[in-house]
Amino acid sequence: MNRFLKVTPEQVIAFSHDTRIRIDRTIPERAYGLFDSKTGVQVNDFVKSKDGQIDFSRLNPTRHYDVGAVENIGNEKPQFAINWNNEMRDNTEEIFKNSDGLPVVYPREYYIIDKGSNSVFDLADAKGERVGEVIKLSGDKPRFECIWSMRMKDDK
Repeated sequence: MNRFLKVTPEQVIAFSHDTRIRIDRTIPERAYGLFDSKTGVQVNDFVKSKDGQIDFSRLNPTRHYDVGAVENIGNEKPQFAINWNNEMRDNTEEIFKNSDGLPVVYPREYYIIDKGSNSVFDLADAKGERVGEVIKLSGDKPRFECIWSMRMKDDK
């Protein structure tokens, strides 16, 4: 089993007042995309940063988003989907409500684990517990590296 990523310098920040997600300290080799947290569907093409920052703006305020990163994208336009296999609860509203209108740094990072398959990767939390999978729908070259999400495991 190969864990692609252990530490990332990126910082993913959500701004509730203007429905924007910003990624600071982006890595030139990576491209970043958004996913619908509820359905796992990718909602935009992956984009690269030229100046160390990416802004996704005018987002749907009723949708919750996961942020994903791929490496070595080249000219590819890959499509991925996320399947969360554990019951998850999304406490984004609670986090935003208690932020006094300030930006919120995404609190969770999930890791992609290569199982030796070219199209299906395990999605694991910081403890290495499998919480889902990432499925490559198109594209041959890039590898999905990590996901930032507000979603947290439901302990009920």
